[in-house]
Amino acid sequence: MRKRFFLVALTVVNLIVWQGCEYETIPGPVDCDENPVVLEIVSVGDSNCELVDGSIEVIASGGDGNYQYMLGDEEAQESPVFEGLPAGVYTITAIDGNTCTAATVEATVMNLNGLNIRFATTEAGCTGTEGTITVNATDGTEPYQYKIGDGVFTTSNTFTGLARGNYGLVVKDATGCEVSQAVRVRAGISFSASIAPIIETNCAINDCHNGSQFPDFRQFKNVHDNAAQVKALTTDRTMPEDGTLTQAQINMIGCWVDDGALNN
Repeated sequence: MRKRFFLVALTVVNLIVWQGCEYETIPGPVDCDENPVVLEIVSVGDSNCELVDGSIEVIASGGDGNYQYMLGDEEAQESPVFEGLPAGVYTITAIDGNTCTAATVEATVMNLNGLNIRFATTEAGCTGTEGTITVNATDGTEPYQYKIGDGVFTTSNTFTGLARGNYGLVVKDATGCEVSQAVRVRAGISFSASIAPIIETNCAINDCHNGSQFPDFRQFKNVHDNAAQVKALTTDRTMPEDGTLTQAQINMIGCWVDDGALNN
């Protein structure tokens, strides 16, 4: 089993007892805000085109000191150095022994001798296809060609009609140099406008998650840290206890969690 799944499982142990708001007295989690993990970039080594020789080194501090590091959604590792990287934009996360995660940092591995890309996205909506990806290619030899997924190369640098999800973007210049990049199109569900009212009305209520039991869903951090389980329990209608959420509300919670459970 991959380490990152093990870390999530530690949270689930605490959550099992609050299904249906029936719970036993258990110790709460470590307060990560008292000694937060801080993550910084030490160095970035750029890559040669068509090679995978880039690198990123980070350093973590704070927390309990027993750090693991994740590159995107890959398996967690103890080393703060990631090697063998092609050009692209990468997100790194640090986790300590208390499973307190740092604010993620973003690092860009550039091509030393050729094509580089930047991109921008627009939101798709929870069940819609209004998402877009627009690519800006530089430093290579024009003309540039673009594609996503298993599609064919095109001269258009904008892709429209996209549903929420992850897309593999590829850009190629006239010399044949290619740059690949994983791009996420988010649903764009707002926590403050859409998710918080659902929780305040159905979950953070008397004798439930309003401070009378763990976790207290009046605090965003507790909602965020338990977001995956909230999605699972609302999807199978075991949370809230009376199962009164509409399908639209359940869908919004799922989309917000899939977007990264942002405080937006």
